[in-house]
This record gives sequence, structure tokens and C-alpha cells, in this order.
Amino acid sequence: MGSAFSPLRDTVIYVGEWQLNTQQQTISDGTHKRELEPLLFKLLCFFIEHNDRIITRQELVENIWQQSFVDDNAINRAISELRKTLKSEKQPGQTIKTHYRKGYSLFIEVKPLDHTVSTEPLKTENVITVDKDADTQVKPTAINEQKAHSSRWPWPFAALVLGLLITAIWLFSQQPKANDEVQNDAPFLDLQAETISWHKGSHYRLMLSHDKTKLAYILENDGQSLFVVDLTTKKEYVIASGNIFLQGWSEDGERLFYGSCENKDYSDCITWQASNLLSSEALIKPRINQSLLNSQPSQYIEVGDVAISRRNNYRGLTHLYALYAQDLKTGEEIRISTPNITGTGDFILTTIKNPSRIIFERHNVGQVEIYMANLDGSSLKLLTTNDYRAWVATYDEQTNSLIWYSRGTSTIESFSFDSMSRQPAITAPVKRANYAYPLSKESVLISTDLHDKDAAVFDLNSKTMSYIATANKHEDDLVALANNDVYFSDFEFSERQHWLRKTNQYINITGKIGEDSSVIAANSDSSRLVSFNKTNQQLTLLNAADFSEIKHWTLPGSTKLAAIRGNKIAVLYTDLSNQLNQIMILHTNSDEVIKSTIDTPLAIAWYDDTQLIVHSKYDKYLLLDSDNNTYSELTTPDKLTELKPSIVSMASNLHSLYIATDTEVFSINLATMQGVESVLQMKPSHYISRLNAKNDKLAVTFLTANNQNSIELYTKKSAE
Repeated sequence: MGSAFSPLRDTVIYVGEWQLNTQQQTISDGTHKRELEPLLFKLLCFFIEHNDRIITRQELVENIWQQSFVDDNAINRAISELRKTLKSEKQPGQTIKTHYRKGYSLFIEVKPLDHTVSTEPLKTENVITVDKDADTQVKPTAINEQKAHSSRWPWPFAALVLGLLITAIWLFSQQPKANDEVQNDAPFLDLQAETISWHKGSHYRLMLSHDKTKLAYILENDGQSLFVVDLTTKKEYVIASGNIFLQGWSEDGERLFYGSCENKDYSDCITWQASNLLSSEALIKPRINQSLLNSQPSQYIEVGDVAISRRNNYRGLTHLYALYAQDLKTGEEIRISTPNITGTGDFILTTIKNPSRIIFERHNVGQVEIYMANLDGSSLKLLTTNDYRAWVATYDEQTNSLIWYSRGTSTIESFSFDSMSRQPAITAPVKRANYAYPLSKESVLISTDLHDKDAAVFDLNSKTMSYIATANKHEDDLVALANNDVYFSDFEFSERQHWLRKTNQYINITGKIGEDSSVIAANSDSSRLVSFNKTNQQLTLLNAADFSEIKHWTLPGSTKLAAIRGNKIAVLYTDLSNQLNQIMILHTNSDEVIKSTIDTPLAIAWYDDTQLIVHSKYDKYLLLDSDNNTYSELTTPDKLTELKPSIVSMASNLHSLYIATDTEVFSINLATMQGVESVLQMKPSHYISRLNAKNDKLAVTFLTANNQNSIELYTKKSAE
């Protein structure tokens, strides 16, 4: 049996001399207050829940890292960091005890703030009824939903023990099966298309109600309008217009949540809820909990008396989103997810009932994970992993499964809650889609694609832009080569081709670089390229003259970012053992390898022949000495520091550092590190994804948002 004290129930817990605040994820001893990293917070909470026994290393692997294997060094580092964090003048002794060949245990006293065990009733439906003679299942028909709610988040003791038991069963006996999205023997579903909505303009931000009877979307033409489609009658209703952003549905599908703003930059906004949707005039009133509105449009849904929202600026990063839950009766709010800083965070997919659960998608570098959790974030369960983001998913009551559409493989994917396993994929080709909702395993609702990948070369001397426009290609990974030649890849989900444009002729060089490889870096004169093969984790240095191999290395993880200077290659990679970003320095003329200890690097660019500029989670830029593996803070103008949360890409040549946000490129002279200038402003609807810097040119890869699409419903063709 686990401990009677749990971070899932108590807001503040005494841990030795420390007070752990589970909402703020901080510890304080009255003198020092420390914010816990997500990994350390999870680790400490697990020790608290099981403070009456020894915890094995395998338990940590399966419960904290949620993987089948984790390198011993990763566990050792995490335990060491937690010990350092828990050490202070008031807590000088041993906090985590090592039991030789057994594991670890918490060596300090644990008690709740009021020294009592709470016995308040559940606020949300988080208890699973289990048949002792049956496998644990998530079966909506097996549980009766309770109506009782309390004014706080605490769990009663019996529910806690049962919840921990169920979690243990899941994590030990139901590990996620290996992902295999591409299945050559997948059943084939022949679909026919029907246009549901077509207006002049862009249909975007599609949101399907949980009962799959209504579809909300925003139409942008001269202005913005919010529509709701009755999927039974195919009739459309205009709900509102103005500067609008769509947030989500109530669980019963009767209320729609959206925001309207005075300005196009989403400032001075009010959030609304609309009901009576399938009528000539919807009933619209302000949403009560306006405090949840964030400056950036996000997701918002309501499940009973709980509101779940998705908001950015987690850990001060504009691109990083976390999930939050709010008690609509008391106004109390807690963060319920801790996304990895290396990705873009968490995205709500759907919810299921009896008991109420949230299903969300987590984007990490290298892979995407789908999780299930209770509404307060407890009983977190990794369901499966994907190579491509789903963005949307639905619950199929008939098969008791989660279903989503993989645009990368044109397949309907599913995860069964009966067997707690991934099910065989169904091949179901549709048009290129921006959103793809599977209504069942035989129908898909899509909005046709609004985006295309494009590329251009910006001449730093003449300040002119030359676009690489090719028919039926999606230009990516652009590099400006010598003699005005350019390299680019054409990447259509799982298929990649490599192209060389030479004197206005396009030469397919896929055979030289390889279908499974992508070019991720070039040196300042573009005479050397670096490619990475995700399948075998091989990094290769190429001669740009003929794309022949010079040298290769096998990495301990996945990478999309490298930088070359002289005989050194700096690689920012995600370690497969812990999903954390790390920097490695490789030498092209020797076998020397240097691994940096900088925590959570996000972008890199060379400062000179030996020093590397590192953008990381810290407030300041860092300067890494690649010879002695030491680093220090880099003094930069305030403007450069202000740009940190919005950095999309970073590159340098021999003279300047270039920093790209999604719509603008800034430069600063490396010799003086003074005078930040805007050198390039993108056109409207062009959004930068990657930057390569040549001495006299910038190669810019960007996303283009088109202005015309439609909503289509694909259903199984009738047998003739």
C-alpha cells in the first residue's frame, strides 16, 4: 500500500524542513524558495506517495520516465539533482537514501500541512471500478458517474489508494506498444467526398463537438466570422463576427466558447459562450471566468464543473503550452501537465466520460506522445507514440477506442481502451488536409490544406528576395550554395526528395543523400553540408560540390539542428534515454567528442572558431567554449534578450548573428555585439520555420498560408 500523503490530494505538504507547494511546484524552508524542474517535481511526488518503502530503479524508469529502458546515468543524475535541491542550512542531512542493489527511499518525514488526512468527497469523477478477476479497462458502460462535488481538489484516502493501484497496474502490465504507423498490410478503405462548406475565403480552426453532431469553424475573408454546422442536416449558422478566436466546446456540445478582441493582435479581448446554436439567433453571453484568458488564443473546454485550458508561456517560452484545470465553483486553478521544454508542449485532443478523463497530445523533438489523465492531471498514462502530430482525435463509443487520422501515412489510427493497445491502421486516402477528424472508422471530416512549404534566398547586400517557386513541390531545408545554386528538399509527410537547382535546371539528387536523410546545416560558405538519418541516427558530413560523404557519426538521439565552423560540428540533439536536449561537439579531423553540460539548449550558432552561442531556458544567452567545455553568460543588448521567448531559428556567418521570429529576421554584429537591426520582414501569411546563413545570403524556409479551402466529409463508398 502506498503512503497516505499524496501531492494528488494535498496542496501543501511538509517534506522534512521543506514545504512543497504542489500548485506552484515549488519548495520553501522559510529562507529559500526553489522552483522544481518538471522531472524533479515528478520524482519528489513519487517518493512522497511511496515514502514508506524502498523504490526500485525499474519503478522509476516506468513511472517517472515512462519508458522500457533508461540509461543508469540519467537516473543517477536525477537523484543527485533532487538531493542537491533538498539540501539547505535547515535540511543539511541525508534526504534520499540509497539501498545497495535495492533502490532508494525518502529519508525525511512527510506530513500534510494540517497533519490530518482529508476525507472530503471527490470533486470530479476520478475513480475506476475494477473487477478483481478482470483486466483493468477504461469502459464507459462500467462506471456510474457521481454527482457530488467539493469546494476543493482533495482526494479521499480510499480513492487515492485505488487510484495508485490502478496506475501501478497500467504502468507495469500495459506498457505502450511500439509505434508502427506505416503498415503495408493495412486494410484499404475506399472513400467518397462530399463538400460540407465552401465559402470564398479560408476555413480554419475547426472544432468538433464531443458528440460529433456539430462543427464550429472560423471563416476568414474580408473579416472573420464564426460558423456552426449541423452535421445531421448540413445547415450552417453564423454565430458571431469580428476579430475572433475559437476555443472549444462544453462536454455536452450545447455551448461553444470563443473570444473577440478589439485589435488584431488579440489584445483587449473578451471571452464568450454561445448556446442555442442551431437557431436563427444564438444566445451569447460573457464567459464567467474571464481570468483564464491568455494573450494568445488557446483551447478551453468545460467538463462538468471543471474547465480545462491550454495556455502558452509555460516556463517563460512563447511556444511552450501546458494544460490547466479550474474548479468553476471555487475558482481554484492548478497546472495539470508538465511538457518537455524541447517541444511545443501539450494539446487537448478530446475527453471521455465515466470517469471523466482528458486525452492530450504532447509534442517532443523526434516524436509525439498521446496521454490520458484524470481532470486534475493525476493517473497520467502514456497511451502511444506517433511520428506525426494528430492535432485532433475523437472517441468511438461503438469500439470503445480513441481514433485519429495520420496525415503522414493517410491512415485511420486507433487505440483500444478494452485491450489498452494500438489497433491495426486502416488506409484511407483523402486530400491534403489542414484538420482531419475521423467521425468513425469509416468516415473522415477534413478542411482541405491551407499551408504550403516555400523557400527563398535573401541577398544581404542588395536586400532582395529570390523565391524558389517550383510546381507541385514543398520546398524545405533550403541552402544557398556557390555559383547561385541552391539545394532544397521536397518533403510530403513521409516521403522526402532532394533537389539541386543549377542554372534554372532542377536535378533530383535523392540517390546521393538518401530518402531517410535530411540536410540540417551548412557552413558559412556552403562548401560543407550536414545531414541526419533518423532511421539509423547517422549524422553525415557532405561535400556540397558532389554531395559525397566525408565522414559520419552515430548519435545517441535525434537531431534537427547543427552548426559547422572550421573542423567542428556542434549538434543539438534529443537524448533518447530521457528526451532532454543536449549539445555535442564533433571534430571532423579527429574522433574527439565533447558533450556539454548546458541544461536544455534550444538553439545554437557559432560566435567564432571556438565559441558557440547557445539559446537555452535561461534568461541570458550562453557562450560555450568548445575547447575546454566551459560556458558563461554572453552580454547582449536588451533587444536581443527580449527576442528570446519568440526565437524560431538562429544562425550565424563570419560576421553576424541572425535571429528569426516567425515573421522577422534580426541581425547583430558579432565583433561588437551591439546594434540589433531588423534585416527582413516577411510578407503577410509567410511564417519562418528555418534559417541558414551564408556569408552574403540568408536561406529562408517558411510556411505559406493560402486563402482558399473547403470542408469535406469522406465516407465509405457504397458497394455497387
